[in-house]
Amino acid sequence: MNWYLFWIGAFLIGIFSVSIYYSRKIKTADEYTMANFSLGFFPICGTIIATSLGSAAVIGSSGKGFEIGLGWFLTKLPVAFFSILLAVVLGSTIRKLKLYTLPDLFVRRFGKASGIIPSLIISILYMTPTFGMQIVGMGSVLTTVLDISVTTAMLAGFVISVIFTLMGGLPSVAWTDAVQSVLILAGLIFMFIFGLNYVGGPDVVMNNTSPDMFNLFSMDTTELINYLIIFGPFYLVWQTSWQRISSAKTEKIAVRAVSTGFIITFFIALFSIGIGIISLQVLPAGTDPDLVYTQFLSAVFHPAIGGLFMVSLFAAVLTGATSFLLSGAMNISKDIYQGWMNPDASSQEVLKVSRLSVAGMATLGLLIALFITDVIAIYSYALALSAITMVTPVLAAMFWKRATKTGMLTSVIGSLIVAVIWSLLGKPFGLHEIIPGMITSLVLLVTVSLVTKHSADEKVIAYYFDLKEEEDPSLAMEEGYEGTVAK
Repeated sequence: MNWYLFWIGAFLIGIFSVSIYYSRKIKTADEYTMANFSLGFFPICGTIIATSLGSAAVIGSSGKGFEIGLGWFLTKLPVAFFSILLAVVLGSTIRKLKLYTLPDLFVRRFGKASGIIPSLIISILYMTPTFGMQIVGMGSVLTTVLDISVTTAMLAGFVISVIFTLMGGLPSVAWTDAVQSVLILAGLIFMFIFGLNYVGGPDVVMNNTSPDMFNLFSMDTTELINYLIIFGPFYLVWQTSWQRISSAKTEKIAVRAVSTGFIITFFIALFSIGIGIISLQVLPAGTDPDLVYTQFLSAVFHPAIGGLFMVSLFAAVLTGATSFLLSGAMNISKDIYQGWMNPDASSQEVLKVSRLSVAGMATLGLLIALFITDVIAIYSYALALSAITMVTPVLAAMFWKRATKTGMLTSVIGSLIVAVIWSLLGKPFGLHEIIPGMITSLVLLVTVSLVTKHSADEKVIAYYFDLKEEEDPSLAMEEGYEGTVAK
């Protein structure tokens, strides 16, 4: 009996049952994309954990543990820090704005034209290759448990992801993410414990492993700084966090759930990295880092038990795929279609475009997974460009009333050009393009804003300060009236 296939089959039946249930309840675009702004602590916290622990965090971190050891853990620090900072400092403002997407903030503050570039960057340049990464991850899992080619496995992962996302939207994604987060966490912890026992215990690992593998500061200083800057600022503008904050039932739930989710994700990285270090006792030195997790799992466990852990890995990859698809589809349906092409679109029309966008993005992501060999490089580049073009304008919209539309657009375009040129020059001094890109973004936004005037379609406001006295929308609804929500 193929136990791996049995467990994955049981898992898929379970999540598709949830998806079918919610597909019958969803009638509007708000219900499909934002769960009607009514999610509680468990689904919000769970979806943050599950989405954060995708293929890069589980498969990738185990591989990095195998390659460089505990030093990789430091790269997780800025992710947790900036994500919690976002929830605690800006969570209240994000909820009062009732944002659907991050570009929606650009449109409200700087005018209609300002949202197009961020929408394209998030949906096409970031979310699509990120989905492609998950397809590659699902392909590696399915080829481990089934006697099929990598291409067939990736096609199967593509079909599963698209059907699940198309049917249930955010309600099914959030609730299944919550359940999957438990599977993922349990899988990582038990894999670590049983794997440690399999190789002979902590003493064996300590005695047979180079001390450098346990050194937190083993990475090259320039490389570490690059990673810290790449991962940190990006999570201030990670659209998934913004959407989860907005879709929570109350502000308290949003802040606590998002913060808790990232704290758990931060510490659980020790287990995935630790699995990679332990694997050094079993796997050959030249093992492909992306195969470390699955090969170690196969070596340690009988399939009847290992199938459960393989399900946790499959869950980690699938939940990332569905969340990235849904998030990117919102940029296309809300920011581009409703924002530009058809401002008077009905909820049903936006819902239809959202689902079509899921299918379109997924197809493009599949092509990236099938035909581009270095998907990780594309993902890292897209992540960096997202931070370069959006962090400074977002902070300006929140904290600096003097920022102008001209300054914002100059900042986005200018920083994008500088980042691309810096990359083409081979990253002088070993510095990642995000560093000169973000410096350029800040300098251009400030200087151009100071010498230009506000445009007629701008809303001259610093949202963080000007909305302090507003009530959370959920409180207004509970009291039987609509609070003032910034539009």
